[in-house]
Amino acid sequence: MLDHVAGCSCCGEPLDGVDLDIRSSLPDAILALPAEQRASAWGNSDFQRIEGVGGFLRCLMPVHLTGGASVTYSVWLKLDDEQLRHANAVWTTPGYTDLTLRGEVANAIKPWPGLLGEIAGAQVRDAGTLPYLVAERNSLLSRVLTEAWDRDDVLSRIWHPLPLSVRQQITASWSVERTAGLGSRTADGIMMFVGRGRTVHIEAFDTSKAMTADAAIAEFSGGLPERCDGELSEQDGEVVRRAFWLTVVVDGKPQHELHGYAATSVSRACTTTPPTKRGLNRSGDRRGTTIPNKTRVIPVSNPRQSHPGKGSARICRESDATQRDEDR
Repeated sequence: MLDHVAGCSCCGEPLDGVDLDIRSSLPDAILALPAEQRASAWGNSDFQRIEGVGGFLRCLMPVHLTGGASVTYSVWLKLDDEQLRHANAVWTTPGYTDLTLRGEVANAIKPWPGLLGEIAGAQVRDAGTLPYLVAERNSLLSRVLTEAWDRDDVLSRIWHPLPLSVRQQITASWSVERTAGLGSRTADGIMMFVGRGRTVHIEAFDTSKAMTADAAIAEFSGGLPERCDGELSEQDGEVVRRAFWLTVVVDGKPQHELHGYAATSVSRACTTTPPTKRGLNRSGDRRGTTIPNKTRVIPVSNPRQSHPGKGSARICRESDATQRDEDR
């Protein structure tokens, strides 16, 4: 286990890099309520009920991922009061193993937001675990439970720091490897990846059709070539990459920065560590995201190959990776 990877968001235990467990904190309907109304809920970590909203029970939804991995989500199931009372009554008794339920999925889990409100059942497989969701025939949940889903597409939607690297979309054209230990969040509409001692921003910009990739990087990097401690350049087909690194003093302490650029004749992606002031593309549109400190920009011939080491990243055009159709 890497020393910079956070543990489970609920219990703090180390996360398994192959079989992950992800918990939905509350049903979506309760999460949308003001804090004072949420505080009036009856229940605990497995049961929730609020008058006028409904009753809910936490269940398990295992998902198979490509590459042999899996992720098990704990998802809330909305139940009528009679079923909720019965589940509570048998929860710690031998009768728990015979518990069967039917209700509605109460969380929109990405990349399957259509699960919210879908009819589903639940049954107990083992006395020591939560009930497992059971899908209706020909439902979306049936596909979720039985098909193997793209590992990066699924795991990149999880905000909590993971013990493994995943490829994350920046735009429809650019993606980046989010390395182990980095959590994903948004601020002012900008996606950010943040970990202990590591913060990186990535921004994508449109490039004038009359500008070459080299010229776009030269324009955007400004005076970095003259004041950096070192640099690296490479070309991978139509993609040109260039990186600059330097050390600056902030509040009397040295701060190591890396500025990386990847460009084609039509667009460019920029990385900075630590983050700098966000820029604008030519249409005035702000776009951004982040990755880890001590980042290096390296060639990408096959983004599904083994991941580089701690604190590294690959930036690639989506023609080099599997394109995602769903919005992030």
